[in-house]
Amino acid sequence: MASKSPLAPANISYASISLLLSLYPHTIKEFYRRKLISKSTPKANTKLAANRPSSTEKNEENREKEVEAFLTLDKLRYETIPAALKSRVGVGIGENDEEKEKQDVKRRSKKVKLSKDNDDPPLPGPFLEKDEIVHLMDWKLKHGSHRPALMGMIRSNPDSLVQSTTRSAFAQLQKCLSNTGDEGFPAAPLETLTGSLRGVGPATASLFLSIAPCQNASDEVYDSRNINAAPFFSDELFNWLCLDKYAHDFPNSSIGGDDMPRSKVKKSQATTEAKIRYNMKEYRELWEAVRELRGRVNKIPDQKVMVGKGSGTVEGESRSFSVLDIERVAFVIGHLDVSGYTERIKEESGMRGLGAGEEDDVSVVPVPVVASSGMKTVNAGRGKRKRG
Repeated sequence: MASKSPLAPANISYASISLLLSLYPHTIKEFYRRKLISKSTPKANTKLAANRPSSTEKNEENREKEVEAFLTLDKLRYETIPAALKSRVGVGIGENDEEKEKQDVKRRSKKVKLSKDNDDPPLPGPFLEKDEIVHLMDWKLKHGSHRPALMGMIRSNPDSLVQSTTRSAFAQLQKCLSNTGDEGFPAAPLETLTGSLRGVGPATASLFLSIAPCQNASDEVYDSRNINAAPFFSDELFNWLCLDKYAHDFPNSSIGGDDMPRSKVKKSQATTEAKIRYNMKEYRELWEAVRELRGRVNKIPDQKVMVGKGSGTVEGESRSFSVLDIERVAFVIGHLDVSGYTERIKEESGMRGLGAGEEDDVSVVPVPVVASSGMKTVNAGRGKRKRG
């Protein structure tokens, strides 16, 4: 049975997506701050809690520095590294690197089945540097569980192998983007990345592909509207689009744990017990769900978005949502309790007044959200993260 939640994938409006996207900067900051607080707070009735000296001010100062460092990492993931990739479009390979490239191709061919033209000279194109995939893995781990072994494997990949493998994967992705239907699924680039680089599973591979410069072949301009674009296999995105669970049904919060009370909202046994396996089958399911959602919301004609807050609210121009936009929207939906969503809904409702925003496509439907203070629920049905 389809969910009746206004934030469900089949129901969410263009304006609601715009609103949620605008809340991402605040949400990501509060999410990480609370995560740090949760890590630094000892459990009650322990010797550590009783003997720890009081240094609240210093702890808060250090915590804010960590938050700022994380926000810098977030900017690297969404802005700096994608911009660097776009600048490398059309960049060739130097003579000194050609031999390394050939060796890397041979090394990859032992692990993955490459195309028949792999013996040809490598084509110019965008690629990731080793330090960039290290930053991306750091970003990914800070969103989830700390897994130092994965970071060690990522660091063990040779620089030249990282460049040649990501260049090949991005070239394969470009071919997928020009296909139609199921042929657009990026199986080949995913296999190239997971079969060649240590510490890279389907989820991490999708992270690399999600920032690829998906350019239009005719004018070589980045086209974020490409319907086949590869999304990042994030927990929040999969839970929202494929499992229909997260904060709009209150099964979790940003810092929930097994010792926290579960939501009173009852879910089906299948949904509650569902665990993300981070395999290719699930990624295809996610890819199809993202494609369907973007296909629906980006085709709604004559969109107008309300931009700003309070008395400064103005009517803005319409836009198309990229896979990076949808990913950030999913993150906000997954952490509504720290997003400021309830407060913004009240402000927007007050400004519109009676009679305004009658169409769902130009309005934001209020969603009952548990107040952020004291909201302690768990991420129901989540299992241990596998290598991704």
